Amino acid sequence: MLNFEDDSLFGSPNPGLTNNLRVATRFIREDISAFISDLNLFARGKPIPVQLMDISSKGVLISTSKDLRINKKITLTLRFASGKTFIIKTIIVRRSDTANHEYGIKFDHYHYELGDYLLESQIKLVFK
Repeated sequence: MLNFEDDSLFGSPNPGLTNNLRVATRFIREDISAFISDLNLFARGKPIPVQLMDISSKGVLISTSKDLRINKKITLTLRFASGKTFIIKTIIVRRSDTANHEYGIKFDHYHYELGDYLLESQIKLVFK
């Protein structure tokens, strides 16, 4: 994989643009249902369905009508069409500047099993 994190050798082609420092491949998948829930043991709320915009082995981009707080720890449940389910502890790291209710969510650790399953179960290759 090519890594262009250090543009100092070649100079930035457009100094006004922000460099994309992502190192994990992001997939666009329509066969995964996503739900978020509060990590608080005393919160007995039902999981909230969210729209999965993209996914990698390090995190997801979701869309929801709910207002979420940055740095809030939540549980993300991913259910594939095959029935395979991943329950992952996460943290909300950013809110989109361009889309009002899109949030970047980072997994609490690199999720190798999920990364492998994303590749293994991929039917239509759509990368972002």
